[in-house]
Amino acid sequence: MRTSSLAVLTLILAGGFIYGLWELYHLRFEAGDIYPPYSSLRADPLGAKAFYESVGQLPGMSAERNYRPIASLKKTPATVLFLGQDPFVFGIATEEALKEYEALAAGGAHVIVAMRPVRRLVDTNKSAPVAKPPPRGSTPLEPLPIQKRWGVSFDYLRQSAKQAGEESGAEPKVTALYFRSGGQVLHEVERAFGPGSVTLLANCYPFSNESLAGERDVQLLTRVLADRPLVIFDESHFGLTENGSVGALVRKYHLEGAVAVLAVLLALFIWKNSASFLPPRKPPAAGVSIEAKNAGAGLANLLRRNIPPKTLLNTCWNEWERSRYGGRHYPRSRIERARAVTAEVRDAAESYREVTRILAEKN
Repeated sequence: MRTSSLAVLTLILAGGFIYGLWELYHLRFEAGDIYPPYSSLRADPLGAKAFYESVGQLPGMSAERNYRPIASLKKTPATVLFLGQDPFVFGIATEEALKEYEALAAGGAHVIVAMRPVRRLVDTNKSAPVAKPPPRGSTPLEPLPIQKRWGVSFDYLRQSAKQAGEESGAEPKVTALYFRSGGQVLHEVERAFGPGSVTLLANCYPFSNESLAGERDVQLLTRVLADRPLVIFDESHFGLTENGSVGALVRKYHLEGAVAVLAVLLALFIWKNSASFLPPRKPPAAGVSIEAKNAGAGLANLLRRNIPPKTLLNTCWNEWERSRYGGRHYPRSRIERARAVTAEVRDAAESYREVTRILAEKN
């Protein structure tokens, strides 16, 4: 196979491979299943992209995504959604983390923290123990920050180990989480902080694409969107943050096509420098050897290609005269005789010998 054909075949295979990878990642990004559940970037049943796009199409409403830390969010009267929070992590959040939500609400925002639905915890105890008062002198357990600051505790419904084995592995729609506040069992808790508030929801499933398609909770969604024209979908709590990388800028400004064009140009440049469009050289005939040439042989080849044989001696004479006869003095009559010899069209070797004889005559 010729080198050019092999290069073309390699380029086609490489282009097909890159195109296949591009389509694979494009499908993954379109579906959004590479993002965490209940992310507004996710378009499958577990995402919240439908709710995000629907809010942006409502009259007088706008929707944005946030990829920055909570502390850097601008204090504005908006609805800020934290969907899909892990209740096991949020229930033990530090005071510093809770203060960030409070500061956001104090700036006029309505902060919605909707927990990801979880299954019932497995009750390994065969019989419930009888509650006993703590022994005298013992130190009571320190309440969690969310209990001290917001007066809310997290608790979960339980089930037997047999029931846990019967459940499928799909994401649950109904959560086992509930809140305890003021001696009540609640699925929604709201705390006011200045002009804004923080609302805890035990289940974020009503915001999912699947719920909006067939089980939408209109009252909840209307209550969440009331009185604030801007809705911010936070993605930073999923770990999706802006890092200023080249890849992030390409995705942000949709420069994927430009990157593909640059990749094609690079492939063409590599192909141009690795393959020749000229026909391959014929191999030397049998018995013919190619010897290395020195500088003199190279000069002779240049002269042979550019100066016809019949004008060679005349050209050499003109160059010799331009050099002022090689720095020597010759009588004028002798120079005229030698010039007349070089002007004649005759054998160059014979003429050269006659010129040297004329110039070598003694006075």
